[in-house]
Amino acid sequence: MMRKKSIIYVLVACLMISLLATACSSNENKNTAAGQTESGKKVKLVVWTWETAKDGLDLNMEAFKAKYPNIEVEFQNMKSTDLYSKYLITSNTGDAVPDIITVESTNLAQIVQIDSLLDITDKVAPYKEKMSPYKWEDATKDGKTYAMPWDSGPVVMFYRNDLFAQAGLPTDPVEVAQKIQTWDDYYQAAKLVKEKTGAFMYGDSKTNSSNRVFESMMWQRGLWYFDDQGKVAVDSPKVKEVAEYLIKMQKENLVFDARANTDQWGNGIRDGQIATVVGGSWHDAIIENQYSPSDSGKWSVAMMPKWSKDDKYSGANQGGSNMAINKNSKHPEEAWQFIEFMLGSEENQVKMMSEAGLFPAMMIDNNPAIDEPSTYFNNQAIRKVYAESLANTYPLAYTSDFPMANKLMTDVWAKVFLNNASPEQALKDMADELRSKTKRE
Repeated sequence: MMRKKSIIYVLVACLMISLLATACSSNENKNTAAGQTESGKKVKLVVWTWETAKDGLDLNMEAFKAKYPNIEVEFQNMKSTDLYSKYLITSNTGDAVPDIITVESTNLAQIVQIDSLLDITDKVAPYKEKMSPYKWEDATKDGKTYAMPWDSGPVVMFYRNDLFAQAGLPTDPVEVAQKIQTWDDYYQAAKLVKEKTGAFMYGDSKTNSSNRVFESMMWQRGLWYFDDQGKVAVDSPKVKEVAEYLIKMQKENLVFDARANTDQWGNGIRDGQIATVVGGSWHDAIIENQYSPSDSGKWSVAMMPKWSKDDKYSGANQGGSNMAINKNSKHPEEAWQFIEFMLGSEENQVKMMSEAGLFPAMMIDNNPAIDEPSTYFNNQAIRKVYAESLANTYPLAYTSDFPMANKLMTDVWAKVFLNNASPEQALKDMADELRSKTKRE
C-alpha cells in the first residue's frame, strides 16, 4: 500500500512539473510576442546613422519601445562619410559595435563587398516584391541579401513659379511637363530664364561637380560608368553626348557655378538665382526648411526632362539609404526586429515620409498620403510626382566602384574647364584609369 501511494505521489509531482513547465513556456511565448527578448533580459542596440536619418527614426521610436520594451537603442550620429570610413576600420577588427548601420545606396555595394554584414536573405524575403526592384541590387552579393531598403531618391524637377512666369514659361505643373519634355526643351527654357530674369537654370560647379545631374541623366537612359556586363562604359558615345550637353550649358553661362548641396548653392536658391533643382525627392525638405523657407508657394514640381520624348524611362534615382546588420553583432535577432519595425511597416514608412521627407523605397502608390497637398509647394500633391518617377526609373545599381568613378568624373570636368581638354579625351583618360584601377575591361 505504501508503495502504491509513493508511486501516485511521484506521478502527481511529475504532472505538476509538466504543467508548470507548460505554463512557463506559454508565458515566455506571450512575453516574446509582446516584444520581450527571448531571454527576458534587456538588450542594447547601437545604431550608427546621421542626423536626418535619425530624425525619421525618432518618429517611430515611441511605438517601437512600446512593442519592444526590453530593447534599448543608442543612436550614434555622424556624417555619412565618417560613418563609412569608421565602419571599414571597425569591421576589420571584428568589433561587435555597431549592431546596425545606416548606409546610403551610393556606398552600399562597397560595404557589402567587404563581407562585414549579416546575411538577411530569408528575413527580407517577404519584402522583395514590396520594394522598388532596383533597390535590391546593391544590397545583394552572390545571390544573398545584406541590407533592407529604406528611402529612395526619385529624381524630379523642382522649379520656381515666379522665375518661370517672368520668362514667359508656364507655371502649372501639367503645362510645365508638356513644355519641358526633353533636355533640349530644358536648354531652350534655360536661355529664356537667363534672358528675361538673369537667373540661372540650375546650380553646379564647373570644376568641383557632385555629378548629380550628370548621373541622373545617365541613369534615366540606362547608362552608367559601367555597362550591364561590368565593363567600363564612361567613354561610350551616349555618355559623351550627355557630358557635351552639360558642358554646353556651362559654357553658355546658364548654370550657377556652385557645387550642389553646399551653402553657396543654397544661397543661390535663397536669393532667387536658381530656377530649377533637378534632384532627388529629398530636396523638398532642403529647399523648404534649409535654404528657402520664406518662399512658400513659389516652388512646384514636375517630372525631369527626358533625352528623347520616345524614351521608355522618365525617372531616375539620386541617393536613398538602407539599413544593415553588422555580422559581428551580439544581438542579430533584436537588430532585425528594429529594422523590420522601422522599414517593413507601410504605416511607419509613411510617417517618416510625411514628417521627415524620406520617400520610401516601399511601393505605396495607393496610400492616401501620396495625395496630400503640400502648402509650401503651391498646394501641389508633390508625392504623386515622386511616385511616378519611382515607378518609371530604370532598374540600375550604383555598384561597388561607384565612389571611385564619381571622384574621377569630377576630375573630367576640371580637365575640360581648366585645361581645355576635349570631352572625348577627358572621358577616355578617365575610362583608361578606371580600367587600370578596377581591373575591368
